[in-house]
Amino acid sequence: MLKHRALSAALLAALACAAGPATAHAASATDGTPGARGAAGTAPAVHGVSIPATDLRLLSQATHSRHSFRRPSQGMLESTNWAGYAATGHTYTSVASNWTEPSVTCTSKGIVGFWVGLDGLNSSTVEQTGTGVDCSNGTPQQFAWWETYPANSVQVYNVPVSAGDQMSSSVVAQAHGGYVLALTDWTAGWRVENPVSLPAGKDASAEIIAEAVSAGNQITTLPDFGQVEFTGSTIDTASLQAAGAQPIDMTDAHNNLIAATTEADPDGDFDVDYTADVLTS
Repeated sequence: MLKHRALSAALLAALACAAGPATAHAASATDGTPGARGAAGTAPAVHGVSIPATDLRLLSQATHSRHSFRRPSQGMLESTNWAGYAATGHTYTSVASNWTEPSVTCTSKGIVGFWVGLDGLNSSTVEQTGTGVDCSNGTPQQFAWWETYPANSVQVYNVPVSAGDQMSSSVVAQAHGGYVLALTDWTAGWRVENPVSLPAGKDASAEIIAEAVSAGNQITTLPDFGQVEFTGSTIDTASLQAAGAQPIDMTDAHNNLIAATTEADPDGDFDVDYTADVLTS
């Protein structure tokens, strides 16, 4: 948990100065937790959470480098760093989902992220928040983060995250380039609502994603996250189908499937399954 343990030396070596510190403002909340399959909710607030002025770069560069999306014959989109669902082709104002933080086995020294966001697909801006697991030291280190590129590269929240935690996340666009990035850990009992300004935001796509994070210009080898279940996913408060969102599978540089996305049901529930182990089995 990042609240009690520093990021790995390998990860810290990739850090650079960010735009500056910020503060996540706690929001009022009511009791309750999301069901195993259900919509995002509210949780007890976290007060005075400080966001370090550090720039991970890793998650942000994975998005900014625009790794190609391919459409194979069966119609499924493929990416070398994303798996999940994405909608594009319109203007979007909100995206939300829940997930259980996976138990990651560090089969590589890579980093995997789980997040929801606006933009990042065929646009020059990013508004995202979620969790990640760093395997650079050979043991999983969970962390929570947010980003509004280019104004703020990836920023780490000083809050605990553990495997098995029930997470909820949303990104909502507001007037005049404002956004509210919300992240809740129901299990640990914290919630942050982070109001940010990004007047250049395009709102050109919406995503719910599991990502193989990049270090520098290289995508890190995807650690074994088993399965992540995204539930109650919505785009513009409607179903993924209504938003025209499409599933994305993740492949390696040799076009081998390494993370597969299942079909979303009308409630916005779908899974992303780690499949890279079949390459060596």
